[in-house]
Amino acid sequence: MSIIRFNLLIMTIGVCLSAMTPQASLLMKSFHQFGQSPYSDQLKELVQIKLETGAQVDEVLKLIKELLDSLKQDQVDDDVEHSRQMAVFDQNISELEDDLSKLNTDLANANVLIQTLAEQLIILRETIITYEKQLSILNEQEQFIRNARAADIKAYNRRVESANKVINALNLIIEKLSKAVDEQTTNENRQAILAQIHSECHEQFGPNHPITILIKLTTRFDVPTVQRILEKLVQIRDAATKSLNEDIAAEEVASTNFDNSMTEIETLRKRLSTDLENLNQQFNDKLNQQKIVLAQKEQLLIDIPITEELLQLTKEQQEQYHQAYISRQTQRLSEIEVVQKAYNLVFDHVDSVKKSEDLTAKLNS
Repeated sequence: MSIIRFNLLIMTIGVCLSAMTPQASLLMKSFHQFGQSPYSDQLKELVQIKLETGAQVDEVLKLIKELLDSLKQDQVDDDVEHSRQMAVFDQNISELEDDLSKLNTDLANANVLIQTLAEQLIILRETIITYEKQLSILNEQEQFIRNARAADIKAYNRRVESANKVINALNLIIEKLSKAVDEQTTNENRQAILAQIHSECHEQFGPNHPITILIKLTTRFDVPTVQRILEKLVQIRDAATKSLNEDIAAEEVASTNFDNSMTEIETLRKRLSTDLENLNQQFNDKLNQQKIVLAQKEQLLIDIPITEELLQLTKEQQEQYHQAYISRQTQRLSEIEVVQKAYNLVFDHVDSVKKSEDLTAKLNS
């Protein structure tokens, strides 16, 4: 930028060279004390051209002052832009660091949650298996109770049928034996009745049944003995009736107990089924949550390296921008120093010439 300004200044001068005055020669000697650099060489060339024009020295001073002011303003503008851009870089870096910190926190939380969900899923799976086993055992118990109840009912019906058969037969036998031992019954009729009873018992109960055997004995004893047998048969009938009534009462209790058991089993089954359904729902919810968290973790493992790379790139860009600014600043400060020295020299020269001219004018007057 400065070299371009020098070229423009040289083109602006556009004057023919002439021999320098002694004061100009003295000024140029002072310029030779400058260090050697393209910038200082061009500046010396500019001053030399101006001085060789004689009357153009004040213009040189003015142009050097404008150049000096321009360089200083350029530095001020560059400082402001540098501060603004560095603030933008700092903000971007801070946001990226916050994003990276949040991503790493989210990843750590995701790992913890994944582990927690895995443990919860194991517990839920084991609990579900336990409930399924309990339901299976409950169903087996129900089937066992139902089978046992069906067998009990079948046995009960057989017992009732048998007991009723015996009781009905005994009632008939007792009725006929009562006629047989009646005083008005002839011995012939008594024997006929006893023979008929024995035949019926033989057909009803079989030859080896105790009642059949007992009735058979009645045909061999007298009336008092038959009466005692009759009393025995009445006792047997009453005992059978009592046993039947007890069996019926026990059946009613067994039926009530069975119904209660079925109700309890059904209640327990509903509770276990409801709990199992809830457990399966919890398991599915946790499983879906685990899938979501695993997908989030996958995305985090993609986002974190990208954010790290972007953060590193932004820091490098900031450093490159800052280094470029430092380079411009160093160069510009060097140029300002050179131009400032040149301005001081030209200013001193102009001031010296003016004082010399004023002195000469006073002497001439």
